[in-house]
Amino acid sequence: MVETACDPTFERHFKGHKDGVTALSFHPNAIQLVSSSLDKTLLVWNLTESVRAYRFIAHSDSILDVCYAPSGEVIASASKDRSVRIWVPKVTGQSIDFKAHSFAVRSVQFSPDGEKLLTASDDKSVKLWMVCQRRFLTSFNGHTNWVRCAKFSPDGRLLVSCSDDKTTKIWDISSGQCVKTFSEIKAPPAYVEFHPSGAAVGSANMDACVKLYDLRTGSLYQYYAAHKGPVNMIKFHPKGNFMLTASSDSTMKVLDLLEGRPIYTLKGHTGEITSITFSQDGDFFASGGTDRQVLMWKSNFCKDDKARKVPRQLISPTSKLEFKLDVEPDGKSLADSEKREKHKQQGEQDEEEIINREEYLSDILKDLNLESDRSHCRGPIADIPRKEVEIINMRNIKSPEKSRVINLKPQSKRHEKSLYAQSSSQSIRAVEALRDQVQSLHDTVNVLEERLTVLEETLKK
Repeated sequence: MVETACDPTFERHFKGHKDGVTALSFHPNAIQLVSSSLDKTLLVWNLTESVRAYRFIAHSDSILDVCYAPSGEVIASASKDRSVRIWVPKVTGQSIDFKAHSFAVRSVQFSPDGEKLLTASDDKSVKLWMVCQRRFLTSFNGHTNWVRCAKFSPDGRLLVSCSDDKTTKIWDISSGQCVKTFSEIKAPPAYVEFHPSGAAVGSANMDACVKLYDLRTGSLYQYYAAHKGPVNMIKFHPKGNFMLTASSDSTMKVLDLLEGRPIYTLKGHTGEITSITFSQDGDFFASGGTDRQVLMWKSNFCKDDKARKVPRQLISPTSKLEFKLDVEPDGKSLADSEKREKHKQQGEQDEEEIINREEYLSDILKDLNLESDRSHCRGPIADIPRKEVEIINMRNIKSPEKSRVINLKPQSKRHEKSLYAQSSSQSIRAVEALRDQVQSLHDTVNVLEERLTVLEETLKK
């Protein structure tokens, strides 16, 4: 079948976990990929060298999240055993841990400058830590159920969190206050993330939809019902014009946020897809699922944007956002103000202590006093030969006859037979493309209805 330069392509296939994959993270330079699993282990896959992956063992329960520091020097993992562990991704297996919460830790992320660590837990709280001293800074309390995910904004000023209480909350770090709450009606969000511009937030919902909220207006910006099962995770492409979604329906979708519709459906996993991630430059992405496999893909779909003289933008990079608190200040506002000022002064002192990033990272590795125990690292784990995956191109839904299914398995005589059968399956693909077009129109109507509701409420006030 015909393949274009803008179609995503399957690159590599990794297998080594003994249970479902829960999270993935690329090294900033895309030289490594780390995966976490319900099997209580991390696997660090080397992508550029002919060195096999190594398994890191230290947590006493399932690992629910993992991420690289912006420098790539260390990795943080969050576990159901209530701890957070800091690793040096080398064969020596150096690591330290600390009890971060009173219940399972579901989310962990480094701040954009690498100085702080953000965690979210089933104890209904979000906490902020200093990485170097493993020192607790503050907590953000307001959720009434398990907190599934918490993320920094690109500039490190705000946080976003989502919970089983069916809310997504925006927090101001300097004040510690919740500045905006988005409430769901049907089902809770499973994952949230800031748009690269910092002016919008995306959420993956358990009712099979994806939502994009505009922080400048405080309203729903886009709505997608592209999946048939719960959406477990979303990731914005670093350029901001595309979004990757992962669902329990065993598919991933590539959404064109400027056109407001899905343009690719990716099939490769045999079970629920639970984790996805982009490389820092957006050239690659990876996926993991309950089938215990990790698949690596090349993006390609942003090549059209690179060729444009005037780049497309969903949301232009914004200046400092201003928020009004969702609740009026109470009688303790003065004390809160003093606390915020003290926190601000402490932050300024911390910044003065850091001369440059390299010296700071060096200090971190020394001060962490990491333990080296080769029993924490076991391996090697070999990667698996290429497997069969499928990519459905929906870019040209206005011309159904051009829609196509791309089979990435090496071509053979079976490929010739598939070409022969192409004409007989043409009508099926045309129907599928028309169905997607109808769904896209339906989603647009839903967004317009919600915006009309918000406008009516505003006029009543």
